[in-house]
Amino acid sequence: MQKRTDLENALEPFLPEGSVELVCEKLRAYPHHLVITPPRATKHGDFKADSRTGRLELTVNGNLNPYAFLVTLMHELAHLITHVEHGWHVKPHGDEWKSAFKRTLGPFLRRNIFPEDLQLAIHGYLQNPGATSCSDHTMAKVLARYDKKSHPNICMVDDLQKGDKFLYGREKRRFARGLKVRTRYQCTCIDSGHLYLFHPLTKVMRINE
Repeated sequence: MQKRTDLENALEPFLPEGSVELVCEKLRAYPHHLVITPPRATKHGDFKADSRTGRLELTVNGNLNPYAFLVTLMHELAHLITHVEHGWHVKPHGDEWKSAFKRTLGPFLRRNIFPEDLQLAIHGYLQNPGATSCSDHTMAKVLARYDKKSHPNICMVDDLQKGDKFLYGREKRRFARGLKVRTRYQCTCIDSGHLYLFHPLTKVMRINE
């Protein structure tokens, strides 16, 4: 077994059991800066390449559950690999990136890292991966099952029925779920009567009445 370094020790709290050594092996193959960030509402991670300094940087949100952290890290590493191998002139999530992503995440499927439901979801997702894991509804829902829940009534909007009421936001405003309009649910703010569109995977607190 390879001797552990600061990288293994730093990443172990964020990753699923049994994945740390392989993750670090892949990261070391492509020198870069890795930054674990506070929660960001608009993204789970990103890849940055500075054309002036040559600095390559991966970032991943530190609040992700271990499986989501691993998937996100391998997603961003695939961007780095695509950049190193193909430069600036390829699509961000084109065939080159899809190939790299299958190479980064695929080996973990053969190591019993993931629970069975997530193993199946990832296998299906890797057939044609999208820009984010959340772009695949099944994948995103299965990943969300492994988030820590601070309250038994926390769920996703997609889990509610039409007319179900929930709380959302720091102000804990009350909403009632309505019909789905294309890719979003139309929900009514009970206090103001205004309509809002919610992504199906938005986490809310169900109100039991």
